Amino acid sequence: MIKWLDRIASGRVVLISLVSSQAIYLVMILITLPHIQQIAGGLKPFDLLPQGYDITYAISFLESIKDEGRYFYLSKQIPLDLIYPVLFAFAFATMWLWLLHKTTDIPEAWRWGALLPILAGIADYIENALIVAMLYSYPDISNVIVSAENSSTIIKSMATTICFVALLLLLVIIGVQKYRNRSVCCLL
Repeated sequence: MIKWLDRIASGRVVLISLVSSQAIYLVMILITLPHIQQIAGGLKPFDLLPQGYDITYAISFLESIKDEGRYFYLSKQIPLDLIYPVLFAFAFATMWLWLLHKTTDIPEAWRWGALLPILAGIADYIENALIVAMLYSYPDISNVIVSAENSSTIIKSMATTICFVALLLLLVIIGVQKYRNRSVCCLL
């Protein structure tokens, strides 16, 4: 998979996939998730709790959104969140690999960094499946499902954060290398 992504990683592919993924992200962040939060009386949807939550919160949230909120979550938010993880993973994995092509003296093992957004995407799909399970099983919420969903949310959040920090580090490395190369050229 990384070899295939590495082959197709280009500025154009990164730009198109990044714009696509972030357009969906903006719809979720600006429209669907705030609407769910409003229906819930201010309680945040599961997707917006990167630090996690417990069964008490899950039950309170599911009670507060009632049938209307559960329907909206299932019919509007979840479909968007089924498209977003693959676009996110693709966009940021190809960006990672494309940026690696812009560097020198970076160990080959750094290519494996492209797996971070893929891990985040997989965790997001698991999170979504478990949210759907909770929405459908309400009011019979299993502590096991809530615990597994909570874990997937935390893993998604951690993988996403590490991905962004690693990308920033890679950009700094590229910047330093370009600055050094420019400095060397000026000295010659």
